[in-house]
Amino acid sequence: MNTLFLFLLTSLALTLLPGPDILFVITTSMHKGWKKGIKLSLGLTFGIILHTFFVVAGLGSILTLYPEVIRLIEFSGAAYLIYLSLQSWRVKSSFSLESNKKVNQNLFVTGLIMNLSNPKVTLFFLSFFTGFLFHESWSYAIQFFVLGGIFFAQALFIFSSCSILAYRMGKKLKLLKHSDIWDKVQALILFVIALILIYP
Repeated sequence: MNTLFLFLLTSLALTLLPGPDILFVITTSMHKGWKKGIKLSLGLTFGIILHTFFVVAGLGSILTLYPEVIRLIEFSGAAYLIYLSLQSWRVKSSFSLESNKKVNQNLFVTGLIMNLSNPKVTLFFLSFFTGFLFHESWSYAIQFFVLGGIFFAQALFIFSSCSILAYRMGKKLKLLKHSDIWDKVQALILFVIALILIYP
C-alpha cells in the first residue's frame, strides 16, 4: 500500500505539471463548456489505458528496437493536429452554428490521437511502472494494469476538475463572448503540440 500511495503522489505531480494537453483542456472548457472539456479529457486519458496495454503486450520493447516507428507515429499525429489547427484558425465566426459544429466534433477522438501520437509515453510507462512494482506473487501484467488504472483515474479526475473550474472561471470573466479569439488560441495550442511531436 505504501508503494501504491507513493505511485499515486508521483502520478499526481506529473499530471499537474503545466503542459499543452491540460492547456488545451482549459481553453476548450472556456470556449465550449465543461462537458466538451470532459469529453476531450476522456480521450486524452483513455490513451493511458492503451499505453498500459502496449507495455503489457511488449510493444515498448519493439519501439525501443525500431525507433523509426516512433517517428512515423509522431509525424502522423502531428499532421492530424496541424489539420485541426488550420480548421480552428479558419473559423470566421464562432457564433455561427455551422462553425461550432466543425470545431466541436470528435473531441474524444482528438484527445485520444493527441495522446497516442506520442509513443514515447509507452516507453516512459515501461520504465516508470517498473519502479513501483508492489506485489511479489502477482504477475507484471496485473501490476502494470493496476498502476495504469491508478494513473488513468487520477489523470481523469485532474483534467475533469480543471475543465469544470476553467468553465466557471471563463463564465465569470465573460470570456466566452470572445469565442472567436479562443478559436485562434486553440489553433495555436494544437500547432505547438504538433511541433513538439515533430521535434526529436
